[in-house]
Amino acid sequence: MYANENGASRQAAINRAVYESRGAYRHYLSQLLTPAEIVCLLKYQCHISGHDVLDIGVGAGRTTRYLAPFARRYEAIDYSSMMVSMMKRAMPEINVHQADFKDLTIFDDSSFDFVFATSNVIDTLPHEDRLQALREVNRVLRTDGILAFSSHNIHYKGAFRGPQLEWSSNPIRLAYNCAQYLVCLWNHIRVGPLRKITPDYALLNDPGHYYACLHYYVGRSTVNSQLMSVGLRLSEVFETQGRVAPEFQDDSDHPSLFYIARRAA
Repeated sequence: MYANENGASRQAAINRAVYESRGAYRHYLSQLLTPAEIVCLLKYQCHISGHDVLDIGVGAGRTTRYLAPFARRYEAIDYSSMMVSMMKRAMPEINVHQADFKDLTIFDDSSFDFVFATSNVIDTLPHEDRLQALREVNRVLRTDGILAFSSHNIHYKGAFRGPQLEWSSNPIRLAYNCAQYLVCLWNHIRVGPLRKITPDYALLNDPGHYYACLHYYVGRSTVNSQLMSVGLRLSEVFETQGRVAPEFQDDSDHPSLFYIARRAA
């Protein structure tokens, strides 16, 4: 299926097929924020309330409920036509567009004070597109504007782990776990050979969407370098429970980290 495509194109095609599938929205029906998201929105409320906000990878609108009521202008994008259609039906009052993180040309330069890209949405992009996405965010942010985003942590102790069968003494639950394990195993066999490990980052299929996607995994120092290369400055990092993660602290217990960056003058 992907034999004639390069690695980046294969990753993009594999991920898009998952996010365009009919059942993908079921993974995004929660209405709750994560601890890191809560801390971020509370701490940076002054950049949200009465300001212009862009929500990237809006999915089924989980974060819309917490951003749109406070923003002066709220815009949402998702690259999945399925997600956009669902959002337009569920929240017709919201400005939602089908657009790609790496191409924000529907928005003018210096349009936003706060850009939110949670749920590791940037990690669906190939390496080159990830850097382009950061350049686009830098373009649409105003001076001293905030980019808040999460990204898979390459130092997480389970990052390179394959599918695991979860035991249960309940026979019905065990049967469900076995069925889920077989789906994960099949996807891991199918997508796993496309994994890529470099000195700076890795492309890994993981439990998200049952090992059917290739996600970008990276460490804090590389994220910092990538941000600096496009004119953004890393301000602070939160771990999964919402605590500030010091620069040299062991972060192997956290599958992802939440980054705050500012657009430099």
